[in-house]
Amino acid sequence: MDIIRKWIDRLLEIACCLVLAMMVAVSCWQVISRYIVGQPSTITEELLRFSLVWISMLGMAYVAGKQQHISLTILVDKVPAKLLNIWTIVLQLTFMAFSVWILIIGGLKISAISMLQVSPALQIPMGQVYYALPIAGVLIIIYSVMNIIDSLRAISSPSSLHVEKQHD
Repeated sequence: MDIIRKWIDRLLEIACCLVLAMMVAVSCWQVISRYIVGQPSTITEELLRFSLVWISMLGMAYVAGKQQHISLTILVDKVPAKLLNIWTIVLQLTFMAFSVWILIIGGLKISAISMLQVSPALQIPMGQVYYALPIAGVLIIIYSVMNIIDSLRAISSPSSLHVEKQHD
């Protein structure tokens, strides 16, 4: 399972780095074309907006897999060490429910609805932009299942009360 996690982590790291590098290059070209050449590019703003959607969704899946997402620690701080793995499982199940209902089902609906709409500058179906939601949802579910398995292993292991393993 660690091999799958490392493979997905690496894939997301590469994808996010490539999208970010492309966004920097496109932003630079936008400034150059507007202020130096005097002919503003018509596709850069739209490309940056769509890239931001994709990098945000992929980044959300990545940090959920690393369990480094934003969270309120007030509840975690109050939970006894024996129950921390159970709390982690509850949190992962919540992520899975969110991923199924909002990201996957909602993302597929919005993608299907907007597939006939074409973006003005890039001339791509808007549904393709929104595919970032269900893809991120599937990745979050995969990560959540792996995190639940890790927590169940920690519960069944007599030597540890809580797994604080950072998946790098």
